[in-house]
Amino acid sequence: MSKKFKNFLLLNVGAFIAAFGFNAFFVHNNIVTGGIGGLAISFHQIFGWDSANFMLIVNIPLLLLCYFGLGKQTFIKTIYGSWVYPLLIKLTQNVPTMTKSPLLAAIFGGLVVGFGLGIIFWSDSSTGGTGILVQLLGKYTPISLGQGVVLIDGLVTLIGFLAFDSDTVLYSIIGLVVISYIINAIQTGFTTLTTVLIVSKRHHQIKHYINTVADRGVTEIPVKGGYSGKNHVMLITTVAGYEFAKLQEAIEKIDETAFITVMPTSQVKGRGFSLQKNHAQIEDDILIPM
Repeated sequence: MSKKFKNFLLLNVGAFIAAFGFNAFFVHNNIVTGGIGGLAISFHQIFGWDSANFMLIVNIPLLLLCYFGLGKQTFIKTIYGSWVYPLLIKLTQNVPTMTKSPLLAAIFGGLVVGFGLGIIFWSDSSTGGTGILVQLLGKYTPISLGQGVVLIDGLVTLIGFLAFDSDTVLYSIIGLVVISYIINAIQTGFTTLTTVLIVSKRHHQIKHYINTVADRGVTEIPVKGGYSGKNHVMLITTVAGYEFAKLQEAIEKIDETAFITVMPTSQVKGRGFSLQKNHAQIEDDILIPM
């Protein structure tokens, strides 16, 4: 399967999931989670406009801005997603509302929509919409992309206050947080990972434990003490979050004076994680345990 076809397939699957979540959870519970979708829900309440039609129409001037402001390549990558998402929202308008509780709608709708959007972004695609405005702000103003997202979604939220009561908008913010978390988790991985830096006079024993008992790779780096000026060896290893407590306990048993630095890690690729874990069979792998 070619990468282009795979991305095309993921884009359509993600758009369908996001569209289903939008109609099944957000629309009838008035959950305004930013973007064109949130704006569409607010304007449906204020003016009675059809949400899907509004999104389709608004995308026309936004795509023109994308073409002239961001270039042909970005336009090509954006145009299909910006149309298929509203069309699928239109096709799924009659799905039953899964809950009438705004809180449950915000949480579970955020999970479903966030999962769908995460798949879309994973396919290196976009649904256009206010994301185009954010990119334009980032390109032509000193405003960063992160600040642009806050600014644009903030404006959409303010419009939500015009259409709905404050409780509804606060539920919407919960939904936006859930969506952001799920998208980020899909991009970086759901597994909690921890990178551990260890400086110890008994580094050979600790290294042996990591290689044989913990069954993880480890890297040795020569370091020099800033105060003593003495040469030491620092060990670096990455383990799953649930493995860290046992590793820490073992290190303290070997050397209770060991200096341990722990860093949360969002993503790891390579031997033992995204590749097979049998280190011994891969002679040319730089991540073989020392």
